[in-house]
Amino acid sequence: MHSLSTAITGFDATICFAAFSWGVKKHFRSTGAMPLGMKVTSLLSLALFAAFVWHIAQGASGLWLGSLGLFTGSLAVFAAAVAASHRTPPTLAFDTDAPNFLLQHGPYRYVRHPFYLAYVLFWLGTAVAVHGVLGWIAPLLMTALYIEAASREERKFANSNLAVAYKAYRARAGMFWPRPLALLAG
Repeated sequence: MHSLSTAITGFDATICFAAFSWGVKKHFRSTGAMPLGMKVTSLLSLALFAAFVWHIAQGASGLWLGSLGLFTGSLAVFAAAVAASHRTPPTLAFDTDAPNFLLQHGPYRYVRHPFYLAYVLFWLGTAVAVHGVLGWIAPLLMTALYIEAASREERKFANSNLAVAYKAYRARAGMFWPRPLALLAG
């Protein structure tokens, strides 16, 4: 069972990481060259994913089913965010464009940054899948980067023609986690 749980966990994580990589290349748009912050995020993600693969090759933790749940949730949120934004894809993280549309359907109805939520769930899944404290470095580092990227995006909206609409949207939708009252309202 040990090698099967390790293989399943590694496979599921690889599917998520491949989907995210596809998103960078094929879904998100850029207003020019890839922003430096996005390059750093991509390289750090690749290095941390390689470290995860090395760790998981030593065997998945006894909590590997929890990691599968996190990977599944991550992929579901990612797919829902792609579906909601396929007609008007957002720009890459750290892009300096001025926003000209506001997505508020699909997962955007509940969270302002569903892609970052998907990524955070993924990195939490990697931490749960491996043994030891070192596995928690990736979710901490990557979540810090996502908070920085999301904060920059929030400032772009606050300084755009969409500032009033975005302020109302912020009151309804959480940054990465849904607001409980918004969930109850449906």
